[in-house]
Amino acid sequence: MIALVKSFIPRRSDIFTRISSRTTLKAWKPFYECVGILFQLQNSDLDDDHPEWRIYWFAGLALLRTVGHVLDKIDGTTSDQHRRIINATWESWKRNRAENAIFWDFVEQERNNLLKTYEFGVEIDDEGLLHKESGRDGGQLFREAVYWWRFQLEKLEQELTDQTSIKR
Repeated sequence: MIALVKSFIPRRSDIFTRISSRTTLKAWKPFYECVGILFQLQNSDLDDDHPEWRIYWFAGLALLRTVGHVLDKIDGTTSDQHRRIINATWESWKRNRAENAIFWDFVEQERNNLLKTYEFGVEIDDEGLLHKESGRDGGQLFREAVYWWRFQLEKLEQELTDQTSIKR
């Protein structure tokens, strides 16, 4: 069950219109691919007559998890400062699993379901995509995950900027 402690979606949705001011991390590349897939999911027919939603879902979940892999494996090698801050961020996510449930209970779990067993955690119902385990709107969970990643990446960019300023 995905019990979200808080939502990372602002009152006024801006994922398609607001560009983050600082995007030095390589993890932004797969993030923006996720934004594009979110657009496709929100603006496509989601029914049995249009099975392409499965490709968007599969690619989207793989990319949502890719953001974290690029952050760790690529951005983490940029400098000692990057490694320290990124490691501390991952540890924070692990310690605060409830606050980051969208990552642990949705992105991580759904990506594993798809890539390891080819099981989709969503199915089509009259409303769109139903996340079977939680009973929630799968498209909305995907949207929440995209906003969560933007929040995390912007926070990391700010921490890296602040640490660079302190060292000067």
